[in-house]
Amino acid sequence: MNRQTLKAIWKANIPPMVWMCSPLWVGTVIIGLDGEVPEWTPVILVLAAVALLMAIAEFANTYTDRHEDKVYFPSNPLVTGEILAVTAKKAFIVQNIVAGAIIVALALVTLDYRPIIALLICWFICLAYSMPPFRLKETPASPFILALGIVLQPLAAWLVVAQLNSFMIAFAVFLFTYTLGFGITQKFRKTTHALKAGVIKVEPDGSIYDITTIGFTLKVKTAMVLEAFTTLGAFIMIPIFWHLDIFGASLSIALLTAPLLLTVLSILLRIIDPIGNGPKCALVMTMAWEFIGLILLAVALASLIHWGYAILVCIIIVMVSILLTKTIHPFQLKKAITAPWREL
Repeated sequence: MNRQTLKAIWKANIPPMVWMCSPLWVGTVIIGLDGEVPEWTPVILVLAAVALLMAIAEFANTYTDRHEDKVYFPSNPLVTGEILAVTAKKAFIVQNIVAGAIIVALALVTLDYRPIIALLICWFICLAYSMPPFRLKETPASPFILALGIVLQPLAAWLVVAQLNSFMIAFAVFLFTYTLGFGITQKFRKTTHALKAGVIKVEPDGSIYDITTIGFTLKVKTAMVLEAFTTLGAFIMIPIFWHLDIFGASLSIALLTAPLLLTVLSILLRIIDPIGNGPKCALVMTMAWEFIGLILLAVALASLIHWGYAILVCIIIVMVSILLTKTIHPFQLKKAITAPWREL
């Protein structure tokens, strides 16, 4: 296997998305440990498992969407010819075998069925979301499935180091609700590309609000309401959890700043132009979603190191995210807002 093929496989796994999720996994592990020294073997195994499952989900998306990505994601390595479909399929099978081996090893080390069940359900979702015969991404349930798959990852990491408690349940509910809306945002961006490419059209006597969103099968006006209701509704939970002493002040205040402001901005852009602003909304909402993970990680690290170093770690993670994005889809800074690099 030559260097070009390895690079194409790397791109097919969409490493920026995997990296963006890592603060959620690491943050939950640190909070779950509550200052105790962990047993490193199960921690390393569960982090490797969730990272690999996230990569598998992205690889499945890349592989199964290779024909339609000529419109939606032209830098897909299977579209550009950097890797053949047969080679990608073999690499995908190997990744799944490795993931299975890691989960089996975790089961043998921990003898705990709870994180294993969470990982197995997550694994099924990672495959069923994109691959036939399920193709759940093309149903109205797709944002729900996406949110469930994302939430199961930090949940599995938590269960390796701690018992399920009110904090983890509350954070999982918040993350699930917000990710549900974030999944709808991604469908809008794909609808924008489909409209520009002529895949779908506005009827002469129709309205843009009556267009059926690509991969969601709901009309634009309905999707807009659901997107706003779920994303903004998630933040209503925060003061409640704070009042119940489930969320600390630092976590609550942080979540109600940048993520909330970016979400409001995205909703306003959606109201102004629901389809035309699709790429901008997707970028803003992606930033908001990543801030949630970074805030969780920063709060967790602040219990171990000075808060200044915790913020520095988060800044480094953001810089790495940008660099990883450029490895799969080079972009110019001034065009970054209008040149989305990934479709869900």
